[in-house]
Amino acid sequence: MAYEQRDAARVLAFAQAAYSGPWQLPPAVRAEVAQQEARGLAMLGEPIDAVERKLGEARTLAAAPDTTDGHHRLSSYYNDQTHLLRVASCYIEAGKPARAATLFGEVLTTQTLSRRDEGYFRARRAVALALSGDPDTAALEGVAAVELASELGSSRTKRELGRVVATLQPWRNRPAPRALQDALRT
Repeated sequence: MAYEQRDAARVLAFAQAAYSGPWQLPPAVRAEVAQQEARGLAMLGEPIDAVERKLGEARTLAAAPDTTDGHHRLSSYYNDQTHLLRVASCYIEAGKPARAATLFGEVLTTQTLSRRDEGYFRARRAVALALSGDPDTAALEGVAAVELASELGSSRTKRELGRVVATLQPWRNRPAPRALQDALRT
């Protein structure tokens, strides 16, 4: 929720609190916490080296065997694709949108996401492409996300598409960004 509210300080504080608590979390949960810490660092403008160190820690933890008692239900959804999607998000926050677009694209080509998640991450990829200065590809990805968001009634995806349109403002008169605006109006 702190990330959705764009509250960088809380993203970082919550992650650090989860990581340093008196509990033993399974490695996959610790990996996710490390990624959230990386996201918080990126949002606060910390150097990319610090963000990538934390992402490396997350990758190591994600690959570690679970030595906890095995009676937890935490982290059952965390997998390589989840990891890549979260890393991509960190790269957007760190000002490296081209890297983010590549990672989002890698996951999207696997065609293993739910349709709702596909729409959302197509919108996220469109943001990354727009921030990378690729307005036409961003708009095309955005149109694909609009179709899914409309079909599934995803307000989360539509909010993200608002970011795409805002980022594409310098190119609003190009055909592809105009097509995205038209798709959002219908």
